[in-house]
Amino acid sequence: MRQNVLWIAIDDQSPWYGTYGDNTVATPNIDQLAAEGVVFERAFAPTPVCSPTRSAMVTGSYSIRLGTHDHRSGRVDGYQIELPEGFQTVPELFRSAGFETYNEDKDDFNFSYERSDLYSLGNNHRGSVIQGKTKKVMAAATKSSTDKSRKESDQAQARAQRAPEAVAENFNWRTVAEGKSFFGQMAIAGGKGIVNILSELESKGLEPVFKEAITVPAQYPDIPQVREHIANHYNSILRTDYQLGQVVSALKAEGLWNNTAIFLYSDHGSDLPRSKEFCYVEGLHVPLIIVAPGLPEVVKPGTRRSDLVNLMDIAATSLALAGLDVPEHMDARNVFASGFARPVVFSSADRMSNVIDRVRSVMGDRYHYIRNFYTDRPLMNWGHREMLALADPEATSFLMIRRLAEEGRLTDVQALPYGPRVSEELYDLDQDPNELVNLAADPAFRSVLASKRAYLDAWLKDTDDKAQYPRSTAAMEEILDRFPESWLRSPEFSK
Repeated sequence: MRQNVLWIAIDDQSPWYGTYGDNTVATPNIDQLAAEGVVFERAFAPTPVCSPTRSAMVTGSYSIRLGTHDHRSGRVDGYQIELPEGFQTVPELFRSAGFETYNEDKDDFNFSYERSDLYSLGNNHRGSVIQGKTKKVMAAATKSSTDKSRKESDQAQARAQRAPEAVAENFNWRTVAEGKSFFGQMAIAGGKGIVNILSELESKGLEPVFKEAITVPAQYPDIPQVREHIANHYNSILRTDYQLGQVVSALKAEGLWNNTAIFLYSDHGSDLPRSKEFCYVEGLHVPLIIVAPGLPEVVKPGTRRSDLVNLMDIAATSLALAGLDVPEHMDARNVFASGFARPVVFSSADRMSNVIDRVRSVMGDRYHYIRNFYTDRPLMNWGHREMLALADPEATSFLMIRRLAEEGRLTDVQALPYGPRVSEELYDLDQDPNELVNLAADPAFRSVLASKRAYLDAWLKDTDDKAQYPRSTAAMEEILDRFPESWLRSPEFSK
């Protein structure tokens, strides 16, 4: 019987785990998983937001190559994004090889597809297509925290945080016919749905971390809302660790552990203001742990790797561990192949919900290069998280930081996202892991800058970066129809 493959997805979570050197909260189940497999210390997402990353992972191809780069795009009848003729996604490749396939996680793919072509099981799953909130709901959510719509939003968040636990009671691998191998995708709770995180941890006997105990990195002001935001992210990790323990216990109890290759990862970094949706390390750096007890000569227990990995490499790696061929057209690579090496990792950020942007990233061993194509707008351009925060401006970090910026009470580094933008950024990650000092204009780093520019230019040409072309009328109408007019502040919407 061939190896099963199981992807365990975590939403919106940075690798603030013990095995990654952060002991702020205890992560015994994650650390034990790491001890039994391979920890990739420098894995980076292809995009710092859900849907383009998930589109890249399930296709093994860069989103800018396939045109799946805009967040939550192609979700309406009038605008569909088609994959090239004959193109097969990862689950389709597994299914063609005789595997059962299923996805208990959300799909969130930015292309047109029939779910039953990808997955042989579980096609009545509630999260099969993530459409996003309607214009009416989003407009109402910016009014008042006492609005019925706001209460409904809070209730939806609470349901979201409970959903992975419900999934844990009914694993889809149990529906796979005896003797059949499977490719499965599932989720455990991540950085989202933290409305009732303290009571949830209490019910599990877990001790939360409080805002007084955490450290605020220098790119953020040290205010209560930021401290609370960071503390809640750590607390989400406690919940993640607990649920991972449940999954591993079930795999072992049901006799699947020794014949299943397990991939634990997050689709991008935390939801802190400069993290999710932005091409800084904090938005791109993700946990990635691969365990395959049945393949110890390939996936060697207790191994730590510091080489550069693109998260979408799990597409090619999954196929290879299952004994299947990796299509030549894939940008993803098998991380266990002889000679595997990425001199750099490329990432991109384009339309993020209601905000249009175009940013490209080249992550090297030491230096990180970012190119901002649209310098006519600030980095923080009233994205959907800021707009939703208008319902209660003092409750979250987003608008409190903006208020301090408007009052001139931030440091120069903290204020940068709200002011004029430069076209290039270069950071020395050895000396400046939080990316506070932009070296792009420093003559001493001219050769480093030239090298990273060359890498990026070659990548843009190779992929025929689809974001270089104007959005179609249908693509723009999808945005206009989804978001309230007050949310659309990018220059494209004033034309």
